[in-house]
Amino acid sequence: MDTREAKKPRPTGKGLFAMHILKELMRRGISVEECGGGGGLLWHFRKARTIRKTKPDLSLSPTSFIVPWLLGRSVATAIVIHDLIAFDREPHDAKAMMIERLLLPRVLNTARFIFCVSEATKNDLLQKFPKTDPSKITVIYEGPTVSSKPPNLQTSKPLPPFILSLGTLCPRKNQLRLIQAFNALPRSLRDRTRLILAGGRGWQDGEIVELAKNSPNVEWRGYVPAQELDALIAHATALAFPSFKEGFGLPVLDAMALGVPVLTSNVSSMSEVAGDAALLVDPHSVEDIEKGLQRLLLDEDLRASLIAKGKERAKLFSWERTVDLMLGAIT
Repeated sequence: MDTREAKKPRPTGKGLFAMHILKELMRRGISVEECGGGGGLLWHFRKARTIRKTKPDLSLSPTSFIVPWLLGRSVATAIVIHDLIAFDREPHDAKAMMIERLLLPRVLNTARFIFCVSEATKNDLLQKFPKTDPSKITVIYEGPTVSSKPPNLQTSKPLPPFILSLGTLCPRKNQLRLIQAFNALPRSLRDRTRLILAGGRGWQDGEIVELAKNSPNVEWRGYVPAQELDALIAHATALAFPSFKEGFGLPVLDAMALGVPVLTSNVSSMSEVAGDAALLVDPHSVEDIEKGLQRLLLDEDLRASLIAKGKERAKLFSWERTVDLMLGAIT
């Protein structure tokens, strides 16, 4: 198993997925040979050569397609498809987009097993690559990444009610429209509320950073360590996650698991994960996002209902279930 992303000091997204899968496999006593260490093209060639020599029962690649591409059919491989964003026209990390576009078509053909993290991702995959054998695809979902007992929020003084937004700053995560929607709230409501953005710099994010810096009661905190992030989520008045597209949408699940009401998009995988346990909005409409924020901030009964529904919805997802589905597919 390629564990490089799982062992990073600051795992996010795919790295969190790999970390939790590795922990669950090891908890069950399943033998896992970890492919960690560095990176670069030479690293991938060396790992592919080692895997060919050792002939494991399965080579699992949860975050990268390079080693499966090099292995071809010489060893049974399994890949995880988190999303197909690299094949869309919207802005994305240029290097990642180039690598995925180059490698994925061949890997889809040679991989023994293909795991998708949502039905939305599976449908997107089959739409973009209709020749892919659907019998090789298994939807495995994801589990919460937050602690069931998050620590207290360490602040010098109590925070006012705040809306939390999680994710790397980039056009796809839609922080720009979220800030615009927050700025459009009635002044009396905006003055007693804060919008906190937690996430590192991404790509084409200059306008987002500039608007955050120049908007009253909007705070961009950058990357937030895991324990602090858990506490931040748990103490939020609501989570706002109006992304345009997600493979799964972990922040939605994490917030529901901690009893935090969620506003998210009515498209892609977010509605699949949230079901009827979140307030769904049109991510392209600043007005729709603003109306949703108003409802969450002013309607206590709505917040209470979403909290109760969210906790029950979150119980449907776990890393134990994810690994059960993976093992069920390969055995």
